[in-house]
Amino acid sequence: MSLRNRLLLILGGTFIVLWSVAALWLLGDLRREMTVALDERLASSARMVAGLLEQLPQPLPTSNSSPLTAIELGLESGLVCQVRSLRGEVLVRTPNMPHATLAEHGTGFHEVSIGGERWRSFTLKRQHLWVTTADRIEERETLQSAILIAAALPVAFALLGSLVLMWFGIGRGLSPLQRLRELLAQRDAEDLQPVHVRHLPKDLQPLVDTLNQLFTRIAGALTRERRFTNDAAHELRTPLTAVKIHLQVAQMSSGTVAQNALLQAETAVDRMQSGLEQLLLLARVESAQDFDKDGQISAQSLARDALSDLIAVPGYQRIEVVNELTQDVHVAVPASLAVASLRNLLDNALRYSPADSSVELYMAVEQQHLLLRVRDAGAGLSALDIEQAKQRFWRTASAPSGSGLGLAIVQAVTERYGGELRLQAAPTGGLDALLYFPLSQT
Repeated sequence: MSLRNRLLLILGGTFIVLWSVAALWLLGDLRREMTVALDERLASSARMVAGLLEQLPQPLPTSNSSPLTAIELGLESGLVCQVRSLRGEVLVRTPNMPHATLAEHGTGFHEVSIGGERWRSFTLKRQHLWVTTADRIEERETLQSAILIAAALPVAFALLGSLVLMWFGIGRGLSPLQRLRELLAQRDAEDLQPVHVRHLPKDLQPLVDTLNQLFTRIAGALTRERRFTNDAAHELRTPLTAVKIHLQVAQMSSGTVAQNALLQAETAVDRMQSGLEQLLLLARVESAQDFDKDGQISAQSLARDALSDLIAVPGYQRIEVVNELTQDVHVAVPASLAVASLRNLLDNALRYSPADSSVELYMAVEQQHLLLRVRDAGAGLSALDIEQAKQRFWRTASAPSGSGLGLAIVQAVTERYGGELRLQAAPTGGLDALLYFPLSQT
């Protein structure tokens, strides 16, 4: 069922029920008021006839005299009248009055059936006379039906007209949705620009805002996908070429040359594997993937796990830990990402510093953040290099083998979880990499 039909069904049904209840209430009240008015007419007519008869100077005619007409008695059309003496003798009656006695039930209002006809009568006792006026109930019902129909027809036409206007009004009110649908239907599949609809009601603005936010997220996901594809192609092209060349050399050679070529091919495969792992991790960090299942990690465990991952790296023993934490704290960063970030900083420091120098890992708390400072004794970076170092695949001219993604991953992690990565020249030469992780409040 369409939204327009659903709204019409709900609103129209409610409108019909309310109007029907109100109409039945009003028509019922009108019917009661009409009954009271007709009864009052009978009573007034009886009192009027009694008053006229009392003013007559001559004796009243007997039943053998010609009957008086309703006009002569001053009665309205449709009413009948009968005047009886206290002995029960009919003195005056109208021609259409039934011969049966209507006053035998006493004074007041009564309903009687005479000759198959139902009558509504009113009897009044005035001195030595019984005055009875009556009208047919069938005529009453006919009059009431005519009046009720006359009153109900405008209500029915008004209700029908209201439903028709409601149909067009709902269509008019839903026209912004129709324009939005047409606008989306005409858009190209790759068009993820924000949607703009003119004269949009404020009730629909949150829907369009949410839709634009969805387009923005989709555009970001597509951008990350294209970037990952380009980065993977960029990162794998050189190692695959090297592996192919070294394998060809190994096939054409023998002895030490072939063995050396196979070792070079293995090195290229290791580089390719490391680059792929870094690319996949960077893609996961930049996407909306949830890492909360990894849980949070304490500062001590963070340093211990990062150092454990570097045991196989040459020069691992050169890392010196300076711990100024008075108590163990937890960081508000998933454990896997925190460990990977610190591991990348330490790995870079080992790669870019002399083999006989030390690498310092300093740990402290500053302003509700865990500070992890990695200081090396290498050549350092210029101000321009520091600005570019966090970009993907950036390497110095004299850089050893590496993917160029380590600092980019750390930067992505800090941006996602409210940390900070700061690079600056060390006081004694070399480079300081300051990594700030927010502390967990739990």
